[in-house]
Amino acid sequence: MRRFLAIALFVQLIVPFAGAWNARGHRMITLLALDKMPADAREYLREETTRRRIAFESSEVDRWRGWNSPVLGHENKPDHFLDVEDLDGFGLTLETIPPLRYEYLRAMAVAKHIHPEQAPPYDAARDSDRSKEWPGFLPHAVAEHYTKLQAAFWQIRVLEKVNDPSREFQLQQARENAIYHMGMLSHFVGDIHQPLHTTKHFNGWVGENPNGYTTSNQIHSYIDGGMIATHHLSYESLKSVATQEPKLNARDPWKEVLGAIRESHGRVATVYELEKSGKLDESEGKELVTKCVTDAGAMLGALYSAAWTSSAPNEKQIADFVMYDELNPTERKPWKKGPTSQPANP
Repeated sequence: MRRFLAIALFVQLIVPFAGAWNARGHRMITLLALDKMPADAREYLREETTRRRIAFESSEVDRWRGWNSPVLGHENKPDHFLDVEDLDGFGLTLETIPPLRYEYLRAMAVAKHIHPEQAPPYDAARDSDRSKEWPGFLPHAVAEHYTKLQAAFWQIRVLEKVNDPSREFQLQQARENAIYHMGMLSHFVGDIHQPLHTTKHFNGWVGENPNGYTTSNQIHSYIDGGMIATHHLSYESLKSVATQEPKLNARDPWKEVLGAIRESHGRVATVYELEKSGKLDESEGKELVTKCVTDAGAMLGALYSAAWTSSAPNEKQIADFVMYDELNPTERKPWKKGPTSQPANP
């Protein structure tokens, strides 16, 4: 127990604004996923420098926490979690969460207005950036960044098909954009697979506690990074056991995203049981954290592959891109103004 507290305190000191998994954990997940890229993906995605850049980008949203801004906190923090237990207070379950972010928010706002007594208690005075009122937007963050990655890959492939040397700078920027979106997606897929990002018991058990689980506010940081250090986990040690190849719907992986959250949430009690028994530092703890990290890498790899394979442009899309992204607008033919409709007589 003393080792757990010491490592947790150390992690808190060196990573004061950590989210799910520390930077090392998110990098491991990213590299495991990149190993799963399909054979027809571009060679530059396999280059070591590109892999390291994507892995670095996977912690960007945690680094934002170092910039103390209530605006950034309000927009960013709710994307890192989904407190599954709190959905019930808004008349929702994992199965009934609307897949569009603002429809989800509207459903919760309406439910809270009609039945305020059922909503989880919320104290705005203790929430300076107003980021804790709702159960969280983690599945929406994953779905949105997945779609943005599809669009980024699509733009790369359009420019490759156009094959215009004068657009080389555009192709370079498109590749930079893809690196950014791959990192963003990696982060939130990693968050899904840290069980304490799926529960209101995210940093010590809250409320009724019949099993006597810890209420320490150090357990979260220990799961994020302390266990990775304790069990000497690394990309090199995990790549040989990261053999999962999950299937998902490339057009809309929402169902699979919710399934991953459900599975991760099912591990919450296990985390607290292992902490209570002192086995987080033993083989049972290593098995749990290994499973969480490799599952995250497998799902992220499947999403990367699906985003790539589903992003091929058709001829019309290529022609439209060239038409609407004219490099030399002054050389275009004069715009032909169409007929103007006359307003009706009053």
